[in-house]
Parts: sequence; structure tokens; C-alpha cells
Amino acid sequence: MNLPSFFIDDSESMKFEETIDFFMSWTIRCADEIHQNGNKKVYENSRKIVCNLLGLEYTVIQKFSNIKVWKQHKNIDLWVELSVNNERYALIIEDKMYSSIHSDQLTRYKIIVEDYYLNNPPPIIQYVLLRPDYELALQDKDLITNSDFKYYNLEQIADVLDTEKTGNELFDEFWYNWTKDSQAKR
Repeated sequence: MNLPSFFIDDSESMKFEETIDFFMSWTIRCADEIHQNGNKKVYENSRKIVCNLLGLEYTVIQKFSNIKVWKQHKNIDLWVELSVNNERYALIIEDKMYSSIHSDQLTRYKIIVEDYYLNNPPPIIQYVLLRPDYELALQDKDLITNSDFKYYNLEQIADVLDTEKTGNELFDEFWYNWTKDSQAKR
């Protein structure tokens, strides 16, 4: 008999944003080369997810290192710094699980990021708006179109995963069971 879903209980509220932030943070950090000798399937799948988020084509020779992740840094849900083959990147992720984007929110976040890197050699910056589903409100579509943010839903991110689960119960519960199954049930 299977255990119950980690993410679904009897609550009426489905506020998953903080949980998703923690899982995204953990998944991104699992892609760091310092974890290559851990669970190899989690490591490779995490690398594929990071490539997807950065807009890079996945190859086995890519080396991710020095990954640092801050949650709610300067009000941005996830602020990630990392090196890809010794080139600096910043990955800025804003979650909108069940709410809309504030009218100037994405522009404000981009200004915050650019100001932060103004006195440092700027990394390559990728901006991501993350939602759990395919439903993007019309007003959000306009705001995304007029920003540097790229829109993803969790299923699009999970689509890069191997078909075989990793054997890590937390990774598999989030990426294979909850993300993919919750999309199928909507």
C-alpha cells in the first residue's frame, strides 16, 4: 500500500508556494557537482531541471558549481547564483501559485536585480515566473510579454525528467507524483 501524498491533506487551503520554494531550492542545489556522488538519478534530473530553467540545452559535460539559493531575498521568491562551466549565472524565480502578478512586480524585481549587480561584474541573468498549472490569467500574459521573465509551469519543468523514478522518496513525491499527477487531475 502506498503512503499518502506529502502535499495533499484535508485542508481547504492549497497554499503550496513556500513548499514549492523549498523543493525548487533543494532541487537546484542537488545539481551542484559536489553532489555528483550522491543519488545519481536525483543529481542528473536536477541538472536537467536547472538547464531547463536557465534556457540551456542539457549536456552531460555541463558543470554546475557554487550554487547558492536565497528564499525571499529582497522579496524575490528564489534568488539563485551559480556557475555553469565556470561562467556566472543568476536565476531569479518568482512563484505565483494561485494569485496574479502585481502590475509592476516583475519590473520592480528586474530593477532590484540589476541594481544589485551594478557594482559587480554582472552574471548572465535568467528570469522565471513559475506557476503550478497551465492557467495563466490574461492580465498575467500581458505582463509576462512585456517583461524579461520566462513563464514555466511545474509540469513543463518536470517534462525533462527521466521516465524512471530516482528512488529518493522526497524527489519522486514532488516531481513524479505530485507535480505530474496533480496536473493530470486538474
